[in-house]
Amino acid sequence: DHRCPWVNNCIGFSNYKFFLLFLAYSLLYCMYIAATVFKYFIKFWTGELTNSRSKFHVLFLLFVAIMFFVSLLFLFGYHCWLVSHNRSTLEAFSAPVFQNGPDKNGFNLGFVKNLQQVFGEERKLWLLPVVSSQGDGHFFPTRILSESRNPLLANEDHWEEDGLQDDSQGQEADQAWKLNP
Repeated sequence: DHRCPWVNNCIGFSNYKFFLLFLAYSLLYCMYIAATVFKYFIKFWTGELTNSRSKFHVLFLLFVAIMFFVSLLFLFGYHCWLVSHNRSTLEAFSAPVFQNGPDKNGFNLGFVKNLQQVFGEERKLWLLPVVSSQGDGHFFPTRILSESRNPLLANEDHWEEDGLQDDSQGQEADQAWKLNP
């Protein structure tokens, strides 16, 4: 799917669940750091923190944790949106092409099935870093398009009009033959 500088690796079918879990665990860790350092930040702000060396560390740790939290929140939110639509990062920018033409929602099976594609059917394994994704990475289920949504067959109205005209001409000829034997 794409190269990720955060993990210095390519993210694709075999490790997408682990990438999402990495983002979620990192978010939780940043919240934990900010929450545990916050009481020392309050002491620094009110002047109760006496050690001058720890002042810099408290400030640095809190602001870095908050900055990472915000950036990870946007990245995690975007990837949650991608999973909910069953898209990869590349498919979000360029729709995959099928026999019926490009379709940005071609792999969208519905919210729950999309989650199951990435995390597996057993919900108790969703938050654990174990392999539970569905499929083999070579073949993926797609939505079934009805003929009316198929761009190659979408011009059915024109066909019906042509067919009605042909039928009406044929009926007129039959009526004319019946009247004039």
